[in-house]
Amino acid sequence: MKRIFIIALLFVAFRASSQNIIPGQEASKYVGQKVSAYGYVYKIEREPKSKTWVITFGSKYLSKGVVLKLSDESKLQPASTFQDVNGHFISVTGKVIKEKGKVFINGDDPSTMVSVKQQSLAVN
Repeated sequence: MKRIFIIALLFVAFRASSQNIIPGQEASKYVGQKVSAYGYVYKIEREPKSKTWVITFGSKYLSKGVVLKLSDESKLQPASTFQDVNGHFISVTGKVIKEKGKVFINGDDPSTMVSVKQQSLAVN
């Protein structure tokens, strides 16, 4: 398990363009800053009104994780669809925003980068 997190951290370190590399559950401490947040994707939902996908990652306690709001699947490469991301590690580099009590990163911002690891959590 530790090896998976170390690999994810190293992947983020080499791909990130920001100074702060953090686990997704700590994103609330960096509101207003550009960070690279990483973590396991626990939940994916679609907002019907905005046609935006909401990807929650970083903590199995959804209130402590960070949300990625994204409408363009092309940013999710190498995964092919939003549903392919569920259960995998993700790294998102972008500005942390807090709105209506939720911490999120706007994936549709052109400066936001998204990386998906095709590795999932091992279950014993």
